[in-house]
Amino acid sequence: MKNHIKINGKILQTNKRFSQLKQSQKEWIATELFNLYHDKMKERRTTRKLSAHHRDEVISSLYKKNEDREIWIPYHEVERYAFSKITKIIKSFKKKYPELSTEIEAEHVGKKDKSL
Repeated sequence: MKNHIKINGKILQTNKRFSQLKQSQKEWIATELFNLYHDKMKERRTTRKLSAHHRDEVISSLYKKNEDREIWIPYHEVERYAFSKITKIIKSFKKKYPELSTEIEAEHVGKKDKSL
């Protein structure tokens, strides 16, 4: 019982793996991760991987939202899942926001040309 806590009279397992979650919980986490990561990409004006600091902000905010929804899963499981989906998230950003992606890419090319 060391990996369980009692909340509101319910015993909850706190060391679950991502695969042990219900399908609806998995889908919610996936959707929320994509939305948070896309929002951060828009904010940072990039179509590439976020830096470690910004990526950790996204993962922390996702973990906080999981806690608010009472999805009990360890932080390292959320982090591992997020790392496994980063490439897919970036590709989906380019498909979901094609105009914005080309605009951002053009900005980055313009910055490179000015520095030369």
